[in-house]
Amino acid sequence: MTGDSGSPFWNKVQEGAQEEANKNKVAIEFQETFQADIFGYLKNIDRAISSRVDGIIVQGKEDPEFIEIVNKALQKGIPVITVFTDAPDSLRKTYVGPNHFQEGLILGEHIASKLEGRGKVGIVYGGPSTSYLSLRKQGVETALVRFHNIEILEAPKDSAANKKGLDETTELLNRFPACRVLLGLNEEATSGIVQAIKGRGKLQDYSIYTFDQNPEISEFINNRVVSAAIMQHPEEIGSQSTRLMYRWLNGIELPLETNYYTNVQLLENR
Repeated sequence: MTGDSGSPFWNKVQEGAQEEANKNKVAIEFQETFQADIFGYLKNIDRAISSRVDGIIVQGKEDPEFIEIVNKALQKGIPVITVFTDAPDSLRKTYVGPNHFQEGLILGEHIASKLEGRGKVGIVYGGPSTSYLSLRKQGVETALVRFHNIEILEAPKDSAANKKGLDETTELLNRFPACRVLLGLNEEATSGIVQAIKGRGKLQDYSIYTFDQNPEISEFINNRVVSAAIMQHPEEIGSQSTRLMYRWLNGIELPLETNYYTNVQLLENR
């Protein structure tokens, strides 16, 4: 199993995977690489292929080299399951993790309810767009588009793609100073939103919404900085992906479904 080094979320995924592996009395090895180190990430997967492991569970990447190495594993008879983020263009056996469109839909409906169908909502990427962030945004937009008095705002796409959350939020608020509701599509975006607002006004004058599960987001919620967030269940991702790999390798569950979506929940500060 390969994932992001030092990530509390990934640590929980590992705990769920290890517990499931213990139940079935199978060996599982964890390899970690820092998220930005795509070379090290691919090297870990290639090392697993060379070691002729029975199966590989890995967080999906959109990089063409990642798709190539997943296909290489399958060609050598090693099944691959992607978790949390997918690589649907690869030959992976299945995806286990949140339905990111559904995440956006849930949060969008919550925001619409809080706004009572009227207001401005600024969306922040916090970096380059990826497929899972786009799915979240599509879900939010699908929920909000039914309300003609809710306006969706964002920084210009050409500049937002190359900016961090702080700069993107600053530009958005400079263009739309009346915006008081902000949505970060991931933790980096949310951190930037909080920094930008602290630099120009009181946090309590804004409503901030977000996704993902990490200590910073939890602290934001506990301190009432973030109004609500979508939380995943990483232990479930780890246990279910490990269980499915075991069942595939033992011919218990053939074929696997295309996706196995894990539970998410809306966590609101009160």
